Amino acid sequence: MTKETLAILGNEEVIAINQDPFGVQAKKVRMYGDSEVWVGPLSGYRTVVVLLNRSPEFRTITAQWDDIGLPPNTVVEVRDLWKHATPEKRFVNELRAGVHHHTCKMFLLTPLTLSEENEPKV
Repeated sequence: MTKETLAILGNEEVIAINQDPFGVQAKKVRMYGDSEVWVGPLSGYRTVVVLLNRSPEFRTITAQWDDIGLPPNTVVEVRDLWKHATPEKRFVNELRAGVHHHTCKMFLLTPLTLSEENEPKV
């Protein structure tokens, strides 16, 4: 097994999604040709989003809050589960990302309270 394969299969953040106590399977909520948006509810009002590109070309894929099941204007913190990174940017109404051919991106969305929205990130 290559180091890359081991890193994918042993990704503790992705395993935690699979083992989430809420226990609800993700489902496909949107399909744009060869691009798909998969969403699953998690414990603690969190949501997992997978942007899947089945195309042989690079695609920008957008997950709308309406598809995800989040109320309009909800502000969320987004964690990229493959990069193990949480950008400073907060997201509202949609999550948009570029996805290379035949790959996916996986994100953990955590809604923020009004006080958290205004706090600077340390």
